[in-house]
Amino acid sequence: MSGSYILSGRVWSGNAFEDGYVIIVDGRVEDVRYGEYNGPPDFKGCVLPGIIDTHTHVADAGLKLHRHYDLEELVAPPNGLKHKYLDETPPEKIVTSMASYVNALYDKGVSRIIDFREGGIQGIAMLRNLFPKSIILGRPMSTNFNVSEVDDILKYADGIGISSISDMSHRYVDAIAEEVHKRRKILALHVSERVREDMDYVISLKPNFVVHMVYATNSDIAKCVDNDIPISVCPRSNFYFGIKAPVNSMINAGASVSIGTDNAMLTPDSNIFNEAKTFYELLSTGNRERGETFRSLIAHGRELLHENSALETMIGNKADIVAIPCGEEHLLTNGCDGAVRFYSR
Repeated sequence: MSGSYILSGRVWSGNAFEDGYVIIVDGRVEDVRYGEYNGPPDFKGCVLPGIIDTHTHVADAGLKLHRHYDLEELVAPPNGLKHKYLDETPPEKIVTSMASYVNALYDKGVSRIIDFREGGIQGIAMLRNLFPKSIILGRPMSTNFNVSEVDDILKYADGIGISSISDMSHRYVDAIAEEVHKRRKILALHVSERVREDMDYVISLKPNFVVHMVYATNSDIAKCVDNDIPISVCPRSNFYFGIKAPVNSMINAGASVSIGTDNAMLTPDSNIFNEAKTFYELLSTGNRERGETFRSLIAHGRELLHENSALETMIGNKADIVAIPCGEEHLLTNGCDGAVRFYSR
C-alpha cells in the first residue's frame, strides 16, 4: 500500500489500549506514538495488530448443517458428519469454500490462522497453497502409527494437531509426540472437550498448547499454568454443543488464554470479534474487566507464537495492522460488523 497514513485513536500497547497514533508510510510502520494526534487523521478508532485465530478447522466451511447435532455425531473421528463430508467432497469444492471462508476471516481482522488440518499431506497442501502464512498442524490419516507418514507431514506442516487423546491409544499419541518434539515442531491437542481427560498424561506429552478444556477442573487448569501450556478457547462452538469453557477460572489461575473460531461450519460469519464478544460475556459473569478479553484476543494469540503484540515492535517493518472504526466497549458489546481496514496481510 503506497502513501502515508495516520491511524489515530486507541492504540494497542501490548497489554492494553492507550490514546495514540500510528504512522504508516508505503505499507510500513514508520512510528507509533502515544498521546493525542494534533490534526485530522486518516482514520480514527481502535488500532491493533492483525489477530491470530488460534484454533480453526477451515476445510469444513462448505458443510451446511440442516439440524442440530451433538458433538460426537458431528466432529468425532472417523464417522462424524464432518469427516464424512471431508472424505466424500471433491477437493476443488473444499478448496473453494475454504478460500472464501479464510478470506472473510482476513477481511475482518485476522492476520494468521492456526489450523488443525485434516486430510494428511493433501489437506496440508490445499491450505498451504492458498494461504502460505497459515500455521498448519497436520493430522495423520493412518489409524496405526506410521513413521513415514508422520515424517512427510512434518516436512510440510508446522506441527501436528491431535483430535483428542480419547480418540486413540496412548502408544499412538506417544509416538506422534516423540516425532514432533524430535523435529522441534508444534504439538497441540484438543483436551477435555467431550469429557474430562487425564491432565497428567496430557502434560507428559509436552504440548505447545491445548484447545477447549471445557470439562477441565481447577486442578487441570493449574497444571497448565505450572507447565506454561497456553489454552485456546472457542466460545461459540462450545455454545453450539451446550457447553462453556471455564474462562473465569482460567484467567483467575493466570493461564495464557487465547481465542479461536474452531469449525468453520459452526461460525459461518467468520468473525473473530464476535467470538471475542461471546468470550467477554462469559468473563463478565465473573466481573472481569474488558482488558482481559483484549489480552486474550490480541496479546495471548501472538504470545502463543512467541511474538510480541505491541505495535512498536512493527516499526520499520511491513504493517500488520487492523483499524476498527469504533471504541473498545462498542466492540465487545456489539461485536464487529465487518467495517475493518486491514493494512497488510
